Amino acid sequence: MDEFVTIFNRVLLFGGITIFDKRNQNSKKWLVLQYINVFVGLLTFVFTSVFVLSNASDILLCIQGASIWITGVIMFISLTICLLFRKKFFAFLEEIVFVDLMLEMPLIQHVCKMQVRRGRLRELKELVISSHEKLLQLTTLLLRSYVASVWFSATLYLCSPIYRMSLSNDKSLRLLAFDMWFPWGLENFTVYVASFMFHAYAGYLCCVAYPGLQSMIILLVGQVIRQLRILTFILLHLDELVEELVQEKKDLWQPGCTLILSQCVDHYVKLKRFANRLNKITQPFYLTLILVASMLVCVCSVKIAISDRMSLDVMKYCVHEFCYTLVVLMFCFLGQKVDDECEKLEEAVTEKWYIYNSKHKVNVRIFKMAVSQRMPIYIFGSVTLSLPTFTWFIKTGMSFFTLVMSVLNE
Repeated sequence: MDEFVTIFNRVLLFGGITIFDKRNQNSKKWLVLQYINVFVGLLTFVFTSVFVLSNASDILLCIQGASIWITGVIMFISLTICLLFRKKFFAFLEEIVFVDLMLEMPLIQHVCKMQVRRGRLRELKELVISSHEKLLQLTTLLLRSYVASVWFSATLYLCSPIYRMSLSNDKSLRLLAFDMWFPWGLENFTVYVASFMFHAYAGYLCCVAYPGLQSMIILLVGQVIRQLRILTFILLHLDELVEELVQEKKDLWQPGCTLILSQCVDHYVKLKRFANRLNKITQPFYLTLILVASMLVCVCSVKIAISDRMSLDVMKYCVHEFCYTLVVLMFCFLGQKVDDECEKLEEAVTEKWYIYNSKHKVNVRIFKMAVSQRMPIYIFGSVTLSLPTFTWFIKTGMSFFTLVMSVLNE
């Protein structure tokens, strides 16, 4: 846990985000840095927007600038969400990550204290402990890989103009890393260096805004998936778990089953409330990500199609497009996984229903009605995060690509 928190904290502190730092949670110094970074994100959004609008007549230049504009939009929204909801995100982490919400369930508390060597109780104990550790390890690995990928992409963009100017004999050439409009000229070398440093800072700020927020959301949704899986295991093996708990006291078997079922109901209600609160905050992010990523897949594909095959431009646009496609896939996969786990839980509720008494059967029917509504992650209206949504995203991006290429060919 300590290594996991340290890695997340190091990445996010670069942007002034103290969500994982309990000691500096209310630090004014880091809050000021966070405000500055949001302002840098706003400037990036404005400068890239003006560039795209001012070059609307030149479709190739407009397409080239659109990829940077899309990146600036996501960066600005990510930094803004981290600023506006920093206290809520910290509360989410306190509720479900720093302290495992699953351990609040009396059955889990009892099982974790027991010395069990075999049986379903041992499987349950191992599932609770190992799944938590594995989730933290996978999220840490994802964060490291994501930071490296975004850092590599930003470095390619920054090195490209330097490389091109080093090959040119024109000493007055002033190339920048990203396509932006500035309200000042770049003839003065000092002004040019300052502008380039702004580009570098904004580029590496993406290494915080993208991996930091998105990996944290993946962690929180991953915890929901993990706990749904544990509830499913308990309900599938409810009779065996209670038999191992009561042992020879057969008269306690039926009340024990009903008691544990009621604990599962209580925990499911807590989990669904948490998922709804998280989805309310992240829904605008999901919607923006998928819409602008569809545009980015289109513009990057166009740039790759019209550029020389072995040029530096092709490499940086390939990395850029690959990263965005992978991000959308990850979120759609998580949304699909939540729905799949809810489906499994719904089936597990009625597992062996016929062996229980009438009181227990009534509770099963009530719980069945509750879990049948599931926990869909909505992004707009009735549209949810799912693998069909990812298919729509790819088809939309490719449709835009076909349209733009046909216009260029004409």
